[in-house]
Amino acid sequence: MTEKKSITQRFVDWCADPAPSARLQRTIAQGVIGVGIGCLTSISGAPEWVNMAVVPLAMAVLSPIQAEIGKGNADIKAGGTDD
Repeated sequence: MTEKKSITQRFVDWCADPAPSARLQRTIAQGVIGVGIGCLTSISGAPEWVNMAVVPLAMAVLSPIQAEIGKGNADIKAGGTDD
């Protein structure tokens, strides 16, 4: 259980890291996830227009989620609550 918390905390810290290298890593990770989702929709036999809509949609959803995770972690470190 301790290892799981450690991995989770490292992920949250990575999402909150303002360093340019961390921002680049997050951008690359979002791209890889988007391409992976696009491959899955392609393999499933979805029409081309679905493939073209799914990848940008997945990337548009991932970015704000990571930003909110990072904000929550910054609030906790500053002494706020995690509500």
